[in-house]
Amino acid sequence: MIDIGSVEARLADSKVVDFAKAGEKHRAERSHKDKEEKVEEMRKRFEGALPTKKTPVKDFLRKKKAKKKR
Repeated sequence: MIDIGSVEARLADSKVVDFAKAGEKHRAERSHKDKEEKVEEMRKRFEGALPTKKTPVKDFLRKKKAKKKR
């Protein structure tokens, strides 16, 4: 015979969610999505301004990063 109390306890233990981990994962996903949206907007702007340049966004971000390091 199965003890119902032990089965419920086992199921409850398997469904425990660590909110710190879940929150961090959600924050990381949202942050990544926001960054991708910003880069996409930049691509559109640069495409209109510099249609002949091969990688204008990448060049801009590299230049910006190099400037920060100085």
